[in-house]
Amino acid sequence: MSLQHPRDGKPSFFGPALVGACTGVILSVPIAALTAAALGSTYETRALVYTCFLLWVVVGAITIFAKTYKAPQQPLSIKMTLIWCISLWLWPLLFLPIKKVKSARKD
Repeated sequence: MSLQHPRDGKPSFFGPALVGACTGVILSVPIAALTAAALGSTYETRALVYTCFLLWVVVGAITIFAKTYKAPQQPLSIKMTLIWCISLWLWPLLFLPIKKVKSARKD
């Protein structure tokens, strides 16, 4: 009798990627609130800035999670949590075209 999970070998939806995305969103809430407080002078302005930042982060979390949950996962650590948090704010960089640099080395 095997004690392995029956879906062993397939990517798990409930893995480090989901935990990283959720933790990144949780850490981004106070960042968005402090930034909105610094940028807005009225309640309406602060609420609009806060809402836009949270929408930005949630869309980033969904986008990055969709791109990474099937990849081989590293165990969640403080370093990976900080990388997730930063990635949630910078997620549009994933869609920038990447130019391949040709090697100048002679074989």
